[in-house]
Amino acid sequence: MVMVAEQRISRDPNGSAEYPGQKPGPDTSPYPFTIEPFVQLNRDQLGPAGLIRGSFGFINRIVMLIDATAAFVTLLLIQKLSILSATTLNWPQSLIVGMAASAATIGLLRAARAYRVERYADLGASIYDVARGALAAAGVTLALLWTYAPGADARPVHLFGAGSAVFASLMSGRLLARIVHHHLLKRGFLRRRVAIIGSGMLGREIAAHIRREQERGNYTLVGLFGDEVGDVSAQPREIAGTVRDLRHIAQHRQIDMIVLALPWSRAEQIFELAAQVQWISADVVVPIETSGFVPQSLTRLGGRDMLLLASHPFRGTQGLVKVIEDYVVAAFGLLLALPIMLFAAIAVRLEGEGPILFRQPRLGFNGRLFHIYKFRTMTVDPADDGSVAVERGSPRITRIGALLRRSSIDELPQLFNVLRGEMSIVGPRPHVPGMLIEGDVYSEMVRSYAARHRMKPGITGWAQINGMRGGIDTAEKARRNVDLDLHYARNWSLRLDLWIMRRTLTRNLIGRDIF
Repeated sequence: MVMVAEQRISRDPNGSAEYPGQKPGPDTSPYPFTIEPFVQLNRDQLGPAGLIRGSFGFINRIVMLIDATAAFVTLLLIQKLSILSATTLNWPQSLIVGMAASAATIGLLRAARAYRVERYADLGASIYDVARGALAAAGVTLALLWTYAPGADARPVHLFGAGSAVFASLMSGRLLARIVHHHLLKRGFLRRRVAIIGSGMLGREIAAHIRREQERGNYTLVGLFGDEVGDVSAQPREIAGTVRDLRHIAQHRQIDMIVLALPWSRAEQIFELAAQVQWISADVVVPIETSGFVPQSLTRLGGRDMLLLASHPFRGTQGLVKVIEDYVVAAFGLLLALPIMLFAAIAVRLEGEGPILFRQPRLGFNGRLFHIYKFRTMTVDPADDGSVAVERGSPRITRIGALLRRSSIDELPQLFNVLRGEMSIVGPRPHVPGMLIEGDVYSEMVRSYAARHRMKPGITGWAQINGMRGGIDTAEKARRNVDLDLHYARNWSLRLDLWIMRRTLTRNLIGRDIF
C-alpha cells in the first residue's frame, strides 16, 4: 500500500473553507473559496474539465469542407466530361480550375458570414447562400476556361449548367448539415448555457429572449442573478441567486456565456462584475444595442449583438485537441516514467518515516478544488497548510527530497492528475488556496490572477520555461507569473504545447532555482 501525506483545509460549520489570508465577512473574492455545490452534478455531466463542448465552430468547419469538396469534384467532373468545353483541359489545368472555383466559393460565403448554424436551420437562407456560392464558382470557371482554352464553347447556357450543378451539390451538403444540426440540437449537444447577471429591465428582457430561443434548442437559461447593488425590481421567484451563487454553480455546472445585463451608465460596476467572474471559463458579454457605439469584438446571442469582454480559451475543436493531447502524453509518459517512479518511491520509503506520496488541495479549473499528488520531499508537518512557499535551505527538505525536487521527479505522480481530468500536461501551475506572497494573498495582489482558472492547471507551462520554476516569493515575480500564464491562454496552440514540452525536457527538467 502506498502511504499518502495529506494537507487538509479546516471548515466552519457552514461548510466554508478557511484559507490563510482570507478576510472575514462577506464573500468579496474574485473567485470562490467554498466548494459545496449549489447544484449537485457528477463529473460526467461536465465533460473532461469542461473543455469538450458542443461546438458551432466545428460544424461550420465541416460544412465548409463539404462545400469545398462538392464544388471541386462537381466542376472537375463537368470539365472532364467536356460539358463546358469542346476542348478538354488537361489534368493540371482541370485541377487549377477546380481549386480556384472552390476557393472562390468558400471565400465569398465566408465573407458573407454564411457559415453560421442559424443559416443552416433557415431553408431560405441556405438557398440564398448556396446560390451565391454556385454563381461565384461558375463565374471563376468561365474566366479560367477562357484563359486556358480560348476555343472553349462556354456560352451562357453552359455557365447556367455549371452553376446549377454546383448549386445542387452544395445544397445537398446544406440539407445534410440541416439534418445533423437538428439532431444535435434535439439531443441538447449544441445548447449554450447562459447565465445573466442583472435583475433589472434589461436582464429580464434578455432572459425572456433566451427562453424563447430555448424552445428552438439553441440556449438554456442557467438563471437570472442579481448584481447585489443594482435594480432588484424582478420578482424574487425569477431570481436564481446572487453573483456568489453563480460562482458556486460554475464550479459544478458548465456555463458557456455570462451576460452582464447592466446599463452602460453603470460601466464601473460592469467591469467590477467582469473581474468577479473572470475565473469562470465562459464568454463574458455585455449588450451594446443602447451603448451608442459599435466595437470591433462582437458576438451574437440569439440575434442580438453583444460586446465580448472575455472568451473561453479554447474555441471549436481546440478543446478536443487539448484533451486528446493530455491523455495521450500522460499515458505514454506514465509508461516511460514507471521505472523511475518505482525507484523514487523506494528511495523515499527507505530514507525514513513518513508516507511516499504527498497530497495537497490546489485550485484548478473554474476554481474547483482538487488534490495534487507528488512524491514526498519534506518531513511531515501537520501545521503546514502550504500557503507559504518553501524557503531555500529549509531543514525540512530531506536529502532524497532535494534530489527529487531538483530533477523534477517529485512531479511525476501528477500524471495521474492528468488522467483523472484534473490537470493538463501544459498549463498554469496550480497554487494552494490563499497562497501568500510577502504576507499578502496572491489572488488579491494581482487583479487578473483569477483568469488563470479559465483553463486546467498544468505540470509545466509557459511561465515555467521562462524563468518561473523556482519559488514565487516577491510581488514582481507574482505579477510576471500571472502575465506569462495569461499570455499562454491567449496564444494557445498544439504547436506551442509541443514546444513547451520539448523545452521542458531538454532545458528545464533540472533547474538551479529549484529547492
